[in-house]
Amino acid sequence: MLKVDISSATAFLSELQQGKMRNYSSPLNVEYRIKYDDAPRRDLVDLITEAPGAVLEIGCGSGATGALIKQRFTDTRYVGVELDQGAAAIARRRLDMVIIADVDQVDLGEYCLEKESFDLIICGDVLEHLYDPWRVLHLLRDYLKPEGQLLASIPNTQNIGVILHLLDGNWTYMEQGLLDATHIRFFTLREIFKLFAGTGYEIVRYANVLQRQLETDGWPKDLEFGRFVLKNVAKDEAKRLYTFQYLVTAKKKTL
Repeated sequence: MLKVDISSATAFLSELQQGKMRNYSSPLNVEYRIKYDDAPRRDLVDLITEAPGAVLEIGCGSGATGALIKQRFTDTRYVGVELDQGAAAIARRRLDMVIIADVDQVDLGEYCLEKESFDLIICGDVLEHLYDPWRVLHLLRDYLKPEGQLLASIPNTQNIGVILHLLDGNWTYMEQGLLDATHIRFFTLREIFKLFAGTGYEIVRYANVLQRQLETDGWPKDLEFGRFVLKNVAKDEAKRLYTFQYLVTAKKKTL
């Protein structure tokens, strides 16, 4: 029989009833400088092996990543889409064009962007914030050249930290990180492959951003996390557990 310890839940409800938690606070109240730290995504930029003639970045922020790409590849035309007006104002000083819009709702054709005109589309920590990332990816496909690529970074919900918090009964939204309060969709590696396959793409490579390096020998092994033990874990399985996010390179699938 499964035994459930309800003491912590009882204590929490008691505090609520006593009015000890009446002060309103929300992880959505994030300072601008935290949300937009003006740091380029060097991990994504390092995946670019050839000079892209034209780049479209969804969620370009203040344009730091675009500025770095234009510095490395000086002839690149760079277009950004950004919802936050303050960040977009900074990005406009760095990029060739910035569209202030919600990509969940925008029609890029209204901004005179031609179909199949971009060598590279970047979605760095963006898709998880969208209500319908499936629709957005499907629409972005039209703006990618036949041999173009899409780069994305996507948080990993299979991360062991998230799992352990859930086992302890917590799913606490934060100002940033894997449980960023502005995340709407959550993905594991398998679901990432489904996401791209179902929207007209083929993943050509992906990389794990690991929180720790794994031993080379001794697999499979047991992994102990305090009260919780995972038995007979293969190295590939452990790698997924310690992955913070995935860096994905995809191309248009021939239909």
